[in-house]
Amino acid sequence: MFGPSPTPLDPSRNYGDALPVILRNPRAELVAGFSRLRDLLAAEGAQTRAMVEIYGRAASGNATSPEIAQANAQMMDLFRMAGLGAFFAFIPGSALLLPLAVQAASKLGIRLLPDSWDNPPQPPK
Repeated sequence: MFGPSPTPLDPSRNYGDALPVILRNPRAELVAGFSRLRDLLAAEGAQTRAMVEIYGRAASGNATSPEIAQANAQMMDLFRMAGLGAFFAFIPGSALLLPLAVQAASKLGIRLLPDSWDNPPQPPK
């Protein structure tokens, strides 16, 4: 009436590979993710402090053109982060939509994430 019964799971097969990593060990994945976010934000903070210092030297005429270009690139990163903050603040469900927005923007050649997030800082050994 209902057809054949389903076949039992094969005990020799490792079904753990079918689960995403975060479901296998959620606490460790969350700790690692927040640690990475802390490192990325610390790197952005250091770059922003350097940007302010360069702009201060540029105001007195003591900054080189490459330094000013570096400071301008960091200012663009700050604008990107402000845009992401607005995205999180005003769009319901943005935590779910953000990865899709970043992926779609990259296909269109638009950068939504700061430059330092492409080359994250390496944790100290």
